[in-house]
Amino acid sequence: MAGSRSGDLLTKLAESMLQGKPDSRDLARSCLEHGETVEEILVGGVIRAWQDFAAWYERDPDGALKGWMEAYNATNRVLKELESAIPIQQTPPFSVAVITVRGEGHVLMRDVLALLLKSKGVGVYTSKRGVTPEDLEGPLSDPSLKWLAISCTESALNGKVTELIRWAKARRPDIRVVAGGSQAGLVGADLALGGPMDLLGMLGL
Repeated sequence: MAGSRSGDLLTKLAESMLQGKPDSRDLARSCLEHGETVEEILVGGVIRAWQDFAAWYERDPDGALKGWMEAYNATNRVLKELESAIPIQQTPPFSVAVITVRGEGHVLMRDVLALLLKSKGVGVYTSKRGVTPEDLEGPLSDPSLKWLAISCTESALNGKVTELIRWAKARRPDIRVVAGGSQAGLVGADLALGGPMDLLGMLGL
């Protein structure tokens, strides 16, 4: 029964976010109170909702776009609730910079991936506004930083992403760079990811 109850809550959470309802954050809190981990809520609630959104967009692009902003805002409220539930890791085993370049508009999966890694105890560098090379000076000076994960979906920004990767690799040749999103295979990353869970598997998390 407990498993069924948790599954019902995750389903309600996904539906609530997709519909942009104000109770999404309360539902995320309920999931936590019923024992769901942050990872389980991200996978079974947040990622599920946006997979459903992608299917909705395929069926009805105009309708999906009309609902996008409310769904995005509801999702951000959920992410804030989940982030507040993650304990601070004093000595993470390694760190990952989870970023988009300045100007990238599709940032949701960046934020989801950052939370997934934090929930696993990994150190995370990220920026809500997107980064320029100068913004990475600090993270690259940290020897615990092992990976650079870039979300890239806009072809007009491929040049910026490629330049950023080259700049980072010139300073830290040991850094492994992975990219996700529709442009992932076109920006010169070491590896292209199909989705946020791919990186967890790659890191053995």
